[in-house]
Amino acid sequence: MHNRIKILFILGPIFLMGLAGCQKGTFDINSPNPNVPSVVPAKFVLSSALAGSALLQYGGGQTDLMNTYMGYLSISGGYIPNIAWETYNVTTDFGSANWDNAYPVLENYVFIENLANQDSSQANFGAIARIMLAYHFSRLVDVYNDIPYSAALQGANGILFPSYDKGSDVYTALIHQLDTAIIIINNGAGVATNPGSQDIMFGGQMSQWIQFANTVKLRMLLNLTQTANGPTTIQTELAGLNGSSFLGAGEDAIINPGYTNSNPAQQTPIWQTYGFSPTGAANGDENYLVACSYIVNFWSSTNDTSRPQQVFCLNNSGVVQGRAFGSNNGTETSPNIISLLGYYSYPGSAGPYTSGLVVSPTAGSVLFPAFESLFLQAEAAQRGYLSIDPVATYESAVSESYRLLSVPNYQTSATAYYSQPGNAQVNIVGSANPITTIITQKWAALILYDPLESWCDWRRLGIPASLPVSIFPGTTATHIPYRLLYPTSEYKYNALNVAAEGTINALTSKIFWQP
Repeated sequence: MHNRIKILFILGPIFLMGLAGCQKGTFDINSPNPNVPSVVPAKFVLSSALAGSALLQYGGGQTDLMNTYMGYLSISGGYIPNIAWETYNVTTDFGSANWDNAYPVLENYVFIENLANQDSSQANFGAIARIMLAYHFSRLVDVYNDIPYSAALQGANGILFPSYDKGSDVYTALIHQLDTAIIIINNGAGVATNPGSQDIMFGGQMSQWIQFANTVKLRMLLNLTQTANGPTTIQTELAGLNGSSFLGAGEDAIINPGYTNSNPAQQTPIWQTYGFSPTGAANGDENYLVACSYIVNFWSSTNDTSRPQQVFCLNNSGVVQGRAFGSNNGTETSPNIISLLGYYSYPGSAGPYTSGLVVSPTAGSVLFPAFESLFLQAEAAQRGYLSIDPVATYESAVSESYRLLSVPNYQTSATAYYSQPGNAQVNIVGSANPITTIITQKWAALILYDPLESWCDWRRLGIPASLPVSIFPGTTATHIPYRLLYPTSEYKYNALNVAAEGTINALTSKIFWQP
């Protein structure tokens, strides 16, 4: 499949042994060697680790499948059809970057956590590492179900072939880790070293890391709504929390290590995937993945005239036009008929175009948008788990989606949108099923930002209910896949443990929290 693998490697401490220097008694001019520190401070690793998280979330290959599964993007008619992809013939190579790139990123955070365990002044770094470990491990569970967790990343301890943990057990452990991280931050207030500028997501604002931890926890908990003990667990874990406990309006979790357009590797990851090289050449998916007709038609049916042009370019006829996923109509090429993703400056076009998604090679990477936090809170409130106003929270979430996409006069436009009388897909006040309205609008807002979370909601609740399957000739699937298969690398290097998971079918094998 169309895929590129990018892995961030962080070099740990280098130990030089057996070097003989000029010595007299116990004096050694080569020890300690200031150029070879025995311990690398966590601050030198944190920035790179967070940049790796952004690349993992937005790098090409990681989310291509999910963006097409969820009705956001389609494959352009200007290319030879990818039959396996467009008929859901999922193999162990499909989406493998979600696994193969994740564990190197996770290893960076384990390295930081271990450093913090040796030095109490580094407690904040250790807490951040715990939060990010929970963030990424939970996403691996949401894609693969059972994963190596308790025995993972312990090569230094002689564990080279890690066994698998049940997805439900990993979730339980991660929720505990998030709680522990919050305790560490609170206990270290005014004592532990502040990450400052090395924290390229919140700039050392540890109170925001607490909000982020609670928001990640809320996301995980709501995935349990359809499990037997889920409601009780959710109620218990959210006790004492309120709206201020989570990321709120304007509090997007955005990573930016100082992206530049000097070379492709320094561009923001989404631009590396869907934008252009510094010389103006198209990057990998710039014209390979295009607007899907499903979301374009949804926007039309809900009278959303603002967001389509902030996400996609107008075609040569001056409109946003989509293409059905699986279409084999080779005349539906871009940008003359089908819309490409929007760009600030599209080479060769009459531009400039504006977009809140692919806006600039130097824009920050949105790891967790504020609107998603608000949609999560709205759902939790609607279900009775949080004592906040679900209607006001939902409307704020819609407004935040408009804001993040740089819609002009976003508040006025958003208010007009969600206030439409008689339209239950957008107006929660008149909806007979507010949960459906909340999740539907959450799906619409998450386009490209995080299709994995849209996929989770569909698998958990079946929303959007009308999500189509591929129309490619010969497609036999009646629904999109439930999960990805373990990658080829795992069957090669950890064969016995992955084999113990039994036969996996992408269309029938479920994540533990699925009904």
